[in-house]
Amino acid sequence: MDIRIRAAGSSDRGRARRTNEDAFGFDLDRGLFIVCDGVGGRAAGEVASRSAVDCVLSRFPHSIEDFNDAGFELQRAIHVANRSIRAAQREEAYAGMCTTIVTAHFDGSRMWIAHIGDSRAYLLRRESLHRLTDDDSQLVQILRRDPLRLSSADAASLDSTLTQALGASDVVVPTVTMVQVQLGDCFLLATDGICKALSNSDMLSLLLASATPEQACQHLIHAADDSGGFDNATCIVVTID
Repeated sequence: MDIRIRAAGSSDRGRARRTNEDAFGFDLDRGLFIVCDGVGGRAAGEVASRSAVDCVLSRFPHSIEDFNDAGFELQRAIHVANRSIRAAQREEAYAGMCTTIVTAHFDGSRMWIAHIGDSRAYLLRRESLHRLTDDDSQLVQILRRDPLRLSSADAASLDSTLTQALGASDVVVPTVTMVQVQLGDCFLLATDGICKALSNSDMLSLLLASATPEQACQHLIHAADDSGGFDNATCIVVTID
């Protein structure tokens, strides 16, 4: 199909944090997009997130012979980023640094998505917003086993407890999702400073009201800030038309 792909990204410190530990990057020529969130409370979260973005940008191939390998290549780039962060942790200043990651690759007809942690991917299609990733959190694990045992207080605490992050262990297991793309699709990659500050209906309304990816990013960032700005807020918006 004849398509045009457009993308924009934006990041904001928010109102409550002293530093911005989020990072993002993309390469339209390769259809590659990355959003990372340095884990709060850990040393040098901003270093971990920037390192992960740069690593995926540098390690993901410029061409893929078999398009079915795109998911594998995303996984491999994430594993390399994890090893790089683990190696950097040997320096005292970087000990314990971690980051989440959500990354996507558009191969011309499909969007491949891989993630670790609680940065998320969404698809806007025909005026409906669909979440494409499940958080790597203790809350999600328990909800899968026994959703009735949770109180609202427990849920709030467990939601912020990650079961995976880059740099947290020697081995990470990225989850890979693939979506057949349609003309008119809009993809959102976002840190929890956006997707946990805003409801699905809020994000849907803001995306529908935006004429360009740049405008969508601005609307989402401003809305997250207006909701309290309790966390760094970062997003990439990709449109296929």
